[in-house]
Amino acid sequence: MKIDIHTHTRRCKSGDAPTREITPEDFCETIRSTDVGIIAITNHNVFDLEQFTEIATLIAGDVKVWPGIELDVIEDGARGHLLVIVSPSKASEFATKITKIIASSTPDNFTTTIDLVIDELDCLGPIYVAHYKQKKPNLSDEAIDRLIAATANPARVLKEVANSISAGIFISHGHPSIYGSDVHDWAKYEEDSRDLPDLRLPVESFEHFCLLLEKDPTAINTVLNKKVAENLLLTPFNDSTLLKLTVFNDINIVFGPKGTGKSCILEAIAKHYNQNGIDAEVYVSTTDRLDQSFDIKGKDVSLNLRTYGIDYCKDEVQSLREAKEAGVTGLSKYVNFFRTKSTSRNAKKIKIKDIEPEGEGASKREFNEFHEAVEKTSDFLQFVESDAAIKRELSEDEFKELIDILGKLQGRLGIREWNSYAGWKEIWFLNNAIEKFRSEVERKTGSPAKPSTTGFRDYAMNRVRIEANAATIIKNIDTKFPIQKEFVGSLGPNKGELELCTEFIFQDGNVTDGSLSKLKNIKKGSQKDFARAVRDIQKHAYEDSLFQHFSSFNNIEDIEEIETVYELLLFKRYFALVGRPYSPSSGEASMVMLHKELEAEKEIYILDEPEKSLGNEYISDVIVPLIRERARAGKKIFISTHDANIAVRTLPYSSLYRCHGPKGYATYIGNPFSNHLVNPEDETERLDWKKVSMKTLEGGEEAFGERGKIYGNH
Repeated sequence: MKIDIHTHTRRCKSGDAPTREITPEDFCETIRSTDVGIIAITNHNVFDLEQFTEIATLIAGDVKVWPGIELDVIEDGARGHLLVIVSPSKASEFATKITKIIASSTPDNFTTTIDLVIDELDCLGPIYVAHYKQKKPNLSDEAIDRLIAATANPARVLKEVANSISAGIFISHGHPSIYGSDVHDWAKYEEDSRDLPDLRLPVESFEHFCLLLEKDPTAINTVLNKKVAENLLLTPFNDSTLLKLTVFNDINIVFGPKGTGKSCILEAIAKHYNQNGIDAEVYVSTTDRLDQSFDIKGKDVSLNLRTYGIDYCKDEVQSLREAKEAGVTGLSKYVNFFRTKSTSRNAKKIKIKDIEPEGEGASKREFNEFHEAVEKTSDFLQFVESDAAIKRELSEDEFKELIDILGKLQGRLGIREWNSYAGWKEIWFLNNAIEKFRSEVERKTGSPAKPSTTGFRDYAMNRVRIEANAATIIKNIDTKFPIQKEFVGSLGPNKGELELCTEFIFQDGNVTDGSLSKLKNIKKGSQKDFARAVRDIQKHAYEDSLFQHFSSFNNIEDIEEIETVYELLLFKRYFALVGRPYSPSSGEASMVMLHKELEAEKEIYILDEPEKSLGNEYISDVIVPLIRERARAGKKIFISTHDANIAVRTLPYSSLYRCHGPKGYATYIGNPFSNHLVNPEDETERLDWKKVSMKTLEGGEEAFGERGKIYGNH
């Protein structure tokens, strides 16, 4: 949830942009489209109680709206802006006092002083937010010091700066700071709101927020106690030392100098959860796992050709390997038959030899048609019965009716399949019997039988089948595949997203790219020879030289290993950036491996110094937001780190500090909200969270300041 302490709903001063004006309805619609959960309305020298009340009523329950004003203050002869924000419960009283202060002045000519503001408004217990440094027009340090000295609640005085970077720097120097949108154009607010401060601790009300600003221990502990927590009892070291931890379904940081056992603690945490049936593994940053993790060599690569409408052509390949020339009946057989037709009395008596064979083609085609229908119906029935999506979409009665209909269809098709098979085989047996009788009559009587067919049809159909099979194979291997792309990880906003690309291509007889690998263990030369031979067979299917090409085809090395077109597949895998091949550096490899770890859906993330080899910008812009996202989802995140971008900017609910001193090793536990680190062995022994962090962690003052931009200087 984000907070915006500085917004405008009206164009009050002549210098205000017209785009600051917004209706209550549009205001509520715009805010609901963002992650902003708390917003203060601070118009220039105007507080519109009626508008505020309407907005608060319209948006009630979705967003907390606080009343406020931006006053022109004159101090030390210079003009500065001061935001005054009060509790919604005091909106009416606030309106009365503002009316009194403004009196007959206009927003353009009104000015006041710090003393007058304190006299009239401090009794309302407001939050003061002064424009500071680069946030113009600003109040001087001396003027802000007078404000802090005069108010009854000095912890509620904040300095508004231009952005999060400035807030971080000033907080690290002891200046409680915050920033708001100071919206100039409501049309751009949704986009601008993404850079507003995040609230790590849930805020229930204006008064609650003030307690957090004041670091009230009870308020902080109450919030922490509402978070899902778990007590761990670990033995992370070689001795019998017990370590008691309270960890949250959120971010838990382990930090301290090198050699103090931080990795041992993470290993002990992983062991604890594994022993309790929860998968947990310590992620250790490395630069050499990227190729293995994404199988860049393609050891486990496979492809379902049917996904792309490609047939494996198993029958066609087998048919070509078994192809033979179909014989044509010679004229000599007809001459011999007619010459001897009337010379043998016994042959004349055996009439069966003169029966004409019946054509099998139609019966065989009918059988194949029903056979295919039975197979496809059976496959579809199995799919329907096992598919969860279909079961969810249909009611129980509808699903039962569908299964019943498909079952009946399968049964009817099965009967037709059997009957057509029986009809086809009946003709087949008859024709074979006729051929057998003719052969025997011819052998016994010496009188040749009349040839049953000229053989030309079989010859022609055989050539047609050969050409069709070759054409089918060629059609499929000429298919082009789209490049498969898999997201690998982000290389940061400046470079973009790294992808893993997989290209598949059939060896069609012309592919010469040496970077391609074989999908199956078939020699590349054999693949190429196979494809070329099939093309030659198709080209010469109706020529006398056809079976010379078959001879070359069958002599290809490993021809028996090529059973389908799948054996002709080639592929290559590579990383790509903006669509072009790219070789990630070792640091970039670490980036994407960490990104992959955090993108994985887990209950527990355990990261051991994930910042290794990574730049602060990448950690801040990519990794920290991912860690926060996992925390918002209620995941447990344990991180051992030396990087303040992680240890501080994530605002961890729990921080564990390990150190070594004259008394040996020691452990301190606390959080940045209370700014305490407490020794659980002696709770009177405490360290300042900020000072220890500044001394121990890397990342610079900017990172250390970031943690306090919401709750003040802690």
